[in-house]
Amino acid sequence: MEGCRLCPLSPCRRAWKMYVAVAMALGVAVVLMAALSAMFCQLAASSAMVGNSSVELAQLEEVLAITNRSLAEARGQWDGCRKQLVGLEGKVSELEQALTEITQLQEENGALKVEVAQQQELLRDLQSHRDKLELQNKLLQKQLQDMRSQHSGGNRLPAVSLSLLALLLPRMLLL
Repeated sequence: MEGCRLCPLSPCRRAWKMYVAVAMALGVAVVLMAALSAMFCQLAASSAMVGNSSVELAQLEEVLAITNRSLAEARGQWDGCRKQLVGLEGKVSELEQALTEITQLQEENGALKVEVAQQQELLRDLQSHRDKLELQNKLLQKQLQDMRSQHSGGNRLPAVSLSLLALLLPRMLLL
């Protein structure tokens, strides 16, 4: 071994260099293997992600399709609601017109009730007046009959009674 130290190109020295070269080669190989392994892991992960992405994409497309169907249903319901709203607005307009007419009719009805009350009052007054005239007529007829019975011997009636009777009879016939 001493010879090995003394001799620069001894087989031991060459072995040591060989060991260093092999160790370096192994180190480089390990580093390359680690790098390749990391690269393969990334590639596998990205391919898994691509596979996973296609699964995710399919799920997202399914969710999007469901959302589109829901949106289409909502639009259909919205259109139906809009049509109903237009119909209800038309009915509201009709009801407002009917309410206006009812209000006018109620006002006219109130005015007619006042007029009917006035006419009823007038009728009561006229009936009262007629009753008075009928009573006067009966009294005059009684007076006439009494006068006839007093003058039964003659066909003559007093002129005053006949003129009063002539005045009252047309008035009674008008009522």
